[in-house]
Amino acid sequence: MNPTTSTLGTLAPTSGNGWVTWKDAKRQVRAIARKAGHKPTGFFRARRENRGELLIHIDGGGTISARRKIGGAVVFSGVVVKSVDDLTPEQLAAILAQG
Repeated sequence: MNPTTSTLGTLAPTSGNGWVTWKDAKRQVRAIARKAGHKPTGFFRARRENRGELLIHIDGGGTISARRKIGGAVVFSGVVVKSVDDLTPEQLAAILAQG
């Protein structure tokens, strides 16, 4: 498992229903993100792009995504920034070989 990826929680059904509405899923994702210490920035990716998945960017780098279904995992994917000094000679050679 990637160390920069972690599950923050799961989505609950919209009150009294057997599904999760888009509006309620957004509210839950923001609340779960704040509880985990992340600050969502901007807007969610447009629903028309993928009705079954939510995606929002996080201040400081990374994203939070969730499948829009009951029990859908809310997952944080962080960004790892490395400089040339942090790379091994093998990693640097592989990058340079790509052209």
